[in-house]
Amino acid sequence: MALFSVLIILVCLHVDSVRSAIGSTEVDCVSGTYTTLNTVDEEFEGDIEIITNISPYVRLVLEPHLCGLCMNYLELVYSDGDSTAIVRTIKPLDLEAIKMSADAVYYSISCVRGAKNIRTLYIADINDNPPIFQSKSYTGTVSDGTPVGWVVQKVTAIDKDMTLENKRLTYSILPPVPENFGLRYDLQNNAADIELIKPVNYNNVQQYVFMVEAKDKGGLRDTTTITLTIEDFDNLNPYFDHCLYKASIEENQIGLFSDITPEPIKAQDGDTGINEPVVYSITSVIPNEYQNSFEIDRNTGVISVTAALDREQTGQITVAIQATQQNDASKTADAVVLVTIVDVTDNPPKIDQGVHSSHLA
Repeated sequence: MALFSVLIILVCLHVDSVRSAIGSTEVDCVSGTYTTLNTVDEEFEGDIEIITNISPYVRLVLEPHLCGLCMNYLELVYSDGDSTAIVRTIKPLDLEAIKMSADAVYYSISCVRGAKNIRTLYIADINDNPPIFQSKSYTGTVSDGTPVGWVVQKVTAIDKDMTLENKRLTYSILPPVPENFGLRYDLQNNAADIELIKPVNYNNVQQYVFMVEAKDKGGLRDTTTITLTIEDFDNLNPYFDHCLYKASIEENQIGLFSDITPEPIKAQDGDTGINEPVVYSITSVIPNEYQNSFEIDRNTGVISVTAALDREQTGQITVAIQATQQNDASKTADAVVLVTIVDVTDNPPKIDQGVHSSHLA
């Protein structure tokens, strides 16, 4: 009874083995054969073929054919004198690795001192490789004068699967998505272009950091970090801190103003990231006859009175000033300085002689 049970188990194992095999074949030790087996999925493990009707007078060996690497995946289960033999895998078939040597699994069941029986086994790609970005982070710079639609960065993820269907990727920016940037798929390179979709402004934001995801059709994915630093573009005029300044000086005094409000005169480049120096000048003085009574330091903007002013002649003088970007005379800013002449006692009282004589009489 025990022997009968063992025989049943052996028969079942043999049937199972036959069912798992891709094909049943024979060998011709005189003329040889060329056989293409059925296609299997990548990562296949098990029996590839069962060779039957082997003559007891031949010896078989497994040999490489066109693909030396393929021998790392196969073995021949056979002993001299056996009427059957099995070619099976010794590890899962890796299409990506095999493709480095051949377009299929090739091998030979060779008869010792006889012909070769060539076998071809094709492997169907499965989606078993996730996309991987070439870099875990990308950095770049963007000028705030860059036009909309400009590609500011290209990112690429590599999927090692073999078929285009399994290799094709979908790229997306992960939330929070910056409103200034978008993605455009590069079909030819299976990559993504990060493009400017809204102008950036250095004075508002100096750096953007966000993440991009690459995902294949099976949901396998990878992410990378994008850091874009904004560079200021020389496109803004200089500006004064105030458009109106008020100053005062005592009459008959030359030199600096005794007071200026709301603060000392100052202008600066509107492109704060560049901050080109500015030079100052006086463009007009009202009344016009006081044009030569003032001068301004071209580097500091400090105004000096160069000729004494008489309060009895005028109480206020308007000085128009301008700041010009030193390397671009077309970029200017204007302001007004309202100068008040402070009265001092500089005229002695006069006695009316006629009135005095009348009182004496």
